[in-house]
Amino acid sequence: MLKNWLTSSKVTALHDKNSHKFGHKVELYHENDQALSNAKVALIGINAENADQIRTELYNLVGFQLKTIDLGNLKNEHPGFAIQLIGFLLESKILPILFGGDEQYISSLYHAFQLNEKMVNLAIIDNTIRFTAKKSDAASYLNPLLNPPHKNLFHLSILGTQTHINDINLYKVLTDNDFEWQSLGNMKTNLANSEPMIRDADLLSFNLASIKAADCPGQKDPFPTGLSAQEACSIARFAGMSDKLTAFGIFGYEPKKDIQHVSAKMAALVIWYFLDGVTNRQQEFPLSKNSLKKYVVVHKKNDVHISFWKSEKTGRWWMEIPIYRKNQQLRHALLPCSHDDYIMATKDLLPTRLLNGLSRIG
Repeated sequence: MLKNWLTSSKVTALHDKNSHKFGHKVELYHENDQALSNAKVALIGINAENADQIRTELYNLVGFQLKTIDLGNLKNEHPGFAIQLIGFLLESKILPILFGGDEQYISSLYHAFQLNEKMVNLAIIDNTIRFTAKKSDAASYLNPLLNPPHKNLFHLSILGTQTHINDINLYKVLTDNDFEWQSLGNMKTNLANSEPMIRDADLLSFNLASIKAADCPGQKDPFPTGLSAQEACSIARFAGMSDKLTAFGIFGYEPKKDIQHVSAKMAALVIWYFLDGVTNRQQEFPLSKNSLKKYVVVHKKNDVHISFWKSEKTGRWWMEIPIYRKNQQLRHALLPCSHDDYIMATKDLLPTRLLNGLSRIG
């Protein structure tokens, strides 16, 4: 069935002597191969040359017990070509990972969710808010989603933005739509506060442009400031551990600028740490309240009770938001938050995430 979309990669699985490596653990897709029915994660290369370079580096890392299948590379590099394939994988409960192409492929992931008219929370790791008022600007991949905001884009978070390269008016566009953003400086001050924004996403796009040039030279427009390699890997693991996230893409690799394949190794590491997170998912709330402890904070100024939940296994936090329709309380929405949000609430201050969530949901 998948042969209409895919062609085999030139990179082959490793031999038994390297049994600890990813290249031995991964399964390669072949027509009529039963491996697809048992797979949890599927790797999909976009540009064959780019993807195979990343794939080579990934195969030489240590492997996982997580059932992972490598589907090879797309036959056609047009972003719209992959939508049906990704939709098929999502429907089959297989988490797709796209790599080797540019950030335009976020549209493939997003529109695959739209095959079922699903409301989507999208998180993007990038140094630039790639949006303009010109709908025809191909480099601004967010234009179709934000001009105007797509009806099924429930929430958008952009992390790692650098204020010295972004028009200040773009931040206003995000704020006016109750979307969130986090600057590079804020992320570096406390990376853990980025985790709730990532955990709230259905899909995540990771642009290598968010990583500083010293750690990732093989990108379109390398910049001296950005995330470190260690921070990028931590973010990828945050994403992998999220029970909610069901699609992932890493984009922006430029092999012609890649010195000693450093950036291919960097992209492979981001994928590896994402898979490490998936392997260590805990099936936590809202799937289960087991191992969660509830904390109720009374906000005196507004005479409201704010319920917080903390995982005793991972230390992650959530807030409950009451949802009202026509003055009738229907249910409580769950919003990922940080320990800092809880501390702020105990000081009779309303956390920013709560205010944004109330504006967006309640």
